[in-house]
Amino acid sequence: MNYLKLVVSIGIFSTVFTLNFPGFAMENDVTINSVEIAQNRDPETYVKVQDINSLVMQINEGEYQFRGILRRIGSKEFIGNDRQSRVVFNPYDGHVMVFNVATGTEFYNYYIDPVSGVGEDPDTMCDPETEPC
Repeated sequence: MNYLKLVVSIGIFSTVFTLNFPGFAMENDVTINSVEIAQNRDPETYVKVQDINSLVMQINEGEYQFRGILRRIGSKEFIGNDRQSRVVFNPYDGHVMVFNVATGTEFYNYYIDPVSGVGEDPDTMCDPETEPC
């Protein structure tokens, strides 16, 4: 029973102490949320259908560049890597996510226009610049 009184007393003391002296309060989350920062940026992004299971993607913003081939990993997602980043892309809704390879933190999270022709053989696709689709 004395143990219970001690635990309750410490709990009340720590609550009162924290409320009266906010400078001593412990902060639980002092990290900057990189997702919010990444969502405010919209880098130049180019995508071209290479074949049924791969896309060529180029992302540019300032000094950051990604150029690579994204391979199909599921029914809707494509993924590709270079030395510094991993790109996950859903061409059907245009969702692009870029992660730092070393740390796994999200660097970009944004949307582009959906990519038409994904899953089609590029040799059979129409070219809207030369013929009506």
